[in-house]
Amino acid sequence: MRASDLQDAVFGMYGVECSEGRWEHDRMRQARVWFFQSNPKLYDIDAALTALDRIWWRVPQYTGEVHAGDVAVLWRSGKDAGIVGLGRVVADPQLRPMEPAEKSFVLAEEEGANNVTRALLRVQAVPFVSKERVRAIAEFQQHQLLVAPRGTVFPIEKDDWAALSELLPAPPGLVPAEKSALPAAFAWPQRAKGVLPMPGGYNGYLQSLKRVCLVVAEERPTPAELAGILETVLRVKPVGARLRESFLRKVGVVVVHGGNCRLGPWTERWLASDDDRVLIALLHGRCQFVGELLAAADEPVTNEQLLAVANDRYGMGWDTQTQVGNRRGWLQSAGMLADTGDGKVRVTDAGRALLAELTLHDPAVRLPIEPVVEPPRVEPPIEVSPPVADTVDGIAEAIKTFATDSSHPDRFERAVRDAFAFLGFQAEWLGGPGRTDVLLDATLGSADSYRVVVDCKTSASGTVGDQQVDWVTLGDHKAKHDADHIALVAPNPSGRRLLDRAKQHKVSIISADQLAGLCRQHAKTPLGVDDYRSLFAHGGSLDTEAVDERAGEVGRLILLAAAMCEAIRERSTMFGRLSARDLLLILAEQPVAEGTTEGELQALLDTLASPLLGVLHGSKSEGYRVTTTAPVAQRRVEAVAQQLSIDPNR
Repeated sequence: MRASDLQDAVFGMYGVECSEGRWEHDRMRQARVWFFQSNPKLYDIDAALTALDRIWWRVPQYTGEVHAGDVAVLWRSGKDAGIVGLGRVVADPQLRPMEPAEKSFVLAEEEGANNVTRALLRVQAVPFVSKERVRAIAEFQQHQLLVAPRGTVFPIEKDDWAALSELLPAPPGLVPAEKSALPAAFAWPQRAKGVLPMPGGYNGYLQSLKRVCLVVAEERPTPAELAGILETVLRVKPVGARLRESFLRKVGVVVVHGGNCRLGPWTERWLASDDDRVLIALLHGRCQFVGELLAAADEPVTNEQLLAVANDRYGMGWDTQTQVGNRRGWLQSAGMLADTGDGKVRVTDAGRALLAELTLHDPAVRLPIEPVVEPPRVEPPIEVSPPVADTVDGIAEAIKTFATDSSHPDRFERAVRDAFAFLGFQAEWLGGPGRTDVLLDATLGSADSYRVVVDCKTSASGTVGDQQVDWVTLGDHKAKHDADHIALVAPNPSGRRLLDRAKQHKVSIISADQLAGLCRQHAKTPLGVDDYRSLFAHGGSLDTEAVDERAGEVGRLILLAAAMCEAIRERSTMFGRLSARDLLLILAEQPVAEGTTEGELQALLDTLASPLLGVLHGSKSEGYRVTTTAPVAQRRVEAVAQQLSIDPNR
């Protein structure tokens, strides 16, 4: 598809000409309305409104949804809460310090911090409208700002604004947005940690995205409809489609207006200009370690080396190379990175030119601590059993240490067995001449069970190549044990020939570091052996994308369940039992709840309220309350797990 064809289709759907003025006008017509809350203990908003007509306001929530042209209703919190001003967003949220003129109104250090995301508002004072008068409006009796006022930015729906605006003068008029050639970056904490791939290999991400953009422009789907469209267009599973729908909204490629998806303003500019710098700058500004990865590839580097930079310098805490590979795909498909042909990548001239225009994160700069309103009550931790981390650290260290101990190969084989046993497999060390080293069984029932033969290679040099692998013998081992898959684990399996032969013989190549990483990920987010089947399905270089997506989804649900319980514990004393709908409103500002649905929250509530767990009590119709403390809930879950581990045949 030519860029010009897509551009014509996009702007044809909007009914606008491809001119900057008409483009901005169309965006302004879609303006949203927001409450911007100010804490009088942190910032003297009343004095500021008498002296300033512009404020760079912190935007820690809804960062990617606030845009130039939006209306801002300025709210003062505290004992005398209410509306004290109106504003208009002049510049989109970006990493930006306060103007010197604002500093005199700052009452707490964190409020004036430089390393936060701010949006520029054109502001004016208005006659005070009390919280009680706002609460008297039917549409606002259950508004999040009034029932759960934690945060800084709160959306106001179109119909609600129609009722509220009758109490207020007209907001400041529209002015041309302050423009830049590329999207500005958010502060590091506001950037997403996870980046999702697109189909088409490292060179095809952007073409796949353009196909998605055409559908969004033509059909204006709801978020739920977009997930279904992605499932078909990208040929991904429902979970993968929903995650990508949430990701595209999170980074601003897609925005939602009136319940329908449309292309974000920077996406429109990317398509109109066919300038891939725009899209990559958008990705960099909304996601951690994008431009930073580009800078780290000044000399040829492997994905493994980039993973080390991400973890050691930027503290990303990744256990596998998947997130590095995902970012590489976006950068490589945009021509910012190039494959050097030996398993490494290097920044291109186009990438260097883009780096000169980006603001990169400096991990040495201390990030401000966001002030917390109404701090949650934290239960003291009670350790019922030794932390899993001690065990997994020992396994990971043994794998990496013994992988280069070629004089004692049996030590590495046992370490590999222990690693796969930790992942949930029935793992048996066989070893010896003419035998496979490790045999894995995934017992899932007669039709779904699978078996893997694992060959372990040590190397004092730290590298294993094609010449050290007997491919015929591996096939014999598979036949002898009636196995479904073959895996090779080695300290650093490398070389194009090794990977090509592995793909030909359907042998999955796993480095010691990758296996250690899978164990660390499993310690944080345990998965089932059914989830690990994809590791062995195709052969060649290990692909952990499906496993990482599943781990991310499970981890998100765990955090979401914890946030739900904490919200119920905090709010039920004031508001009584809470429903899934209540929780959707209360948790809307929290990143863990982004992209969730009322149905998903209800499913989690049903699980936590089941007779087996009994963490919550209630029903869909009457709402839910907490039944016990976190330590008791932990003991109950551990008791279930302990019983599941008992062999019923003993």
